[in-house]
Amino acid sequence: MIRLLFIVLAFLIMVGGLIGGLYFWGVDPLAKFNQLVGNAPADPNAPKVPAVTPPSFVEFGILIVPVVQDREIKKQAEMIIKLEVPYEKKEKVAQNLPRLQNAFLQEMMSFLPGHLRNQPQLDHATIQRRLQYQADKVLGAGMIKDVLIEQSTVK
Repeated sequence: MIRLLFIVLAFLIMVGGLIGGLYFWGVDPLAKFNQLVGNAPADPNAPKVPAVTPPSFVEFGILIVPVVQDREIKKQAEMIIKLEVPYEKKEKVAQNLPRLQNAFLQEMMSFLPGHLRNQPQLDHATIQRRLQYQADKVLGAGMIKDVLIEQSTVK
């Protein structure tokens, strides 16, 4: 009885190793199985659902902006930014991140001193609009769908 248990266990380990090896080499064994056996035919009367691509994001990282007021650094604003982009343009946006970082930093260094003079916290909606405008100006319209500010602090 114990020999039979060891034989079954060894067989399961071999099958698991075989399937893992196939996935490692890029072969989907279940897809091959479905080709051999055949999938159930689709219902011709079923309504067709349009394919929805999930949103894709490019991590911008943290933007640290010194706030210069009266010729000295009074505060420091930190924002964690994520860019929502079309999937097919994700690589191009990632390649142009240094240009975006420069444009965003220049825009925020000119905008934040006046913005933080009257209020203690950042207005995310206003900043997102300004950063979106800069992104469209640097990369062209349609390259970035939305600029998301995940977290911000003023020190």
